[in-house]
Amino acid sequence: MKDLVYKKRDLFKSRGRIVSVQEAIHEAETENRITKNFIYLVSRVDEVPGELPQPEIHINKYIDTRDHAEAFRFRVKGTVYMKQKRFIYRVDYCHGLRIRITWKTHVLSS
Repeated sequence: MKDLVYKKRDLFKSRGRIVSVQEAIHEAETENRITKNFIYLVSRVDEVPGELPQPEIHINKYIDTRDHAEAFRFRVKGTVYMKQKRFIYRVDYCHGLRIRITWKTHVLSS
């Protein structure tokens, strides 16, 4: 069985948006919870800086042998610039993915 929740919210007087998708999957051997988050914040700027910063990428993996669970976290933060008509916009973004697998048996991946 699979449960799915989709949420969308505007931020700061339509200057940004949060989109979130949550899944719960119930299988014979595992219970999986997957969460995807997308956050965008838009602001107007006068010019694009000469050197653009690199996106930040974070990846973590946790194994809980007591609860027979595994968790993965992936997050990317960065900035892009875009031009629309005569205006330049800076878009700060953060994308996240969390996966939690709970095993009903005692088998964990290595």
